[in-house]
Amino acid sequence: MINIALDTYTSRRALQNYQTKVAQKSLMVLPATHFSVEELTDAYNQTRVDYIIPMPMTAARLQEYIDAYDIDLTASYVALDTPSRAMLGLGMLGVREGRSWVTRLGVLPASRGRGVGQIIMERLVLESNRREFPHIWLEVIKGNAPAHTLFQKMGFVETRELIVARRAPAPVVVANELAAEAAVCELNAAELTTRLAARQGRPNWLNENETFTHVPQLKGLELRWADGSAGWVVYEDARLQMKRITVGVEAGEPLGVATAVLHQLHRQNPIKDSISENIPEGDPLWPAYEANGYFDSFRRVEMLKQGGIG
Repeated sequence: MINIALDTYTSRRALQNYQTKVAQKSLMVLPATHFSVEELTDAYNQTRVDYIIPMPMTAARLQEYIDAYDIDLTASYVALDTPSRAMLGLGMLGVREGRSWVTRLGVLPASRGRGVGQIIMERLVLESNRREFPHIWLEVIKGNAPAHTLFQKMGFVETRELIVARRAPAPVVVANELAAEAAVCELNAAELTTRLAARQGRPNWLNENETFTHVPQLKGLELRWADGSAGWVVYEDARLQMKRITVGVEAGEPLGVATAVLHQLHRQNPIKDSISENIPEGDPLWPAYEANGYFDSFRRVEMLKQGGIG
């Protein structure tokens, strides 16, 4: 009982300190549920007009993002100027079992230098702590020094670098003998789920199993060989693009199998732009992507904060 009372007191005190700090800066912070998706999209796009990597969104794309990554709009926040009610910045919090994820944090250019980003971050951390999550995750684009500095100040530490890889639409002109010898089949919905759940290692938030359950156009291929080797690829099949490309090797020489699997994927889809986000640096299958024409377009730095007030 004493510990519970102390935790409650500490949480309330942290919230009171936070509210005082916000008031002193002539700001107000409201849950994202007070705004339409269109309003959130407009504010987000304004925060990205001079961003290191342009990432404009439509309202439809932001809604897809909210759905795919389990964004809790009741735990996401918008900062406003108190006198004018003008939107100054926003940040969103993804919520999954036992963990949370900060995303879409941004401040409009004219509002920077007022501590708006830190105020939003503090509110997001408080929301995560209220849920007693032990871990808060985020990613920051490599080279975004102001954001990286803020996150370190907030107690986040680097865990790993992540590669955002792309492949331009192009026909496959070089044969792959291993792929030619494989039996190829499409995976059904249950098989897609099974393959993804069997992955080794820790996927980044964007590629966790929960994400794939929200993807409507999810497809997959599996290649099997007479010697028992086997590998698969799962991807989101959009009209002009393949996204969330994820490769797994069940048996056989990993690099050779993965290279053959990706070769088959692009032989069947030669005119689609392709993207695979947040491949961990040092992933042993990364050379298979490179062998199939993928390039390192930019990198993110994954960061982690252990839960707790402060």
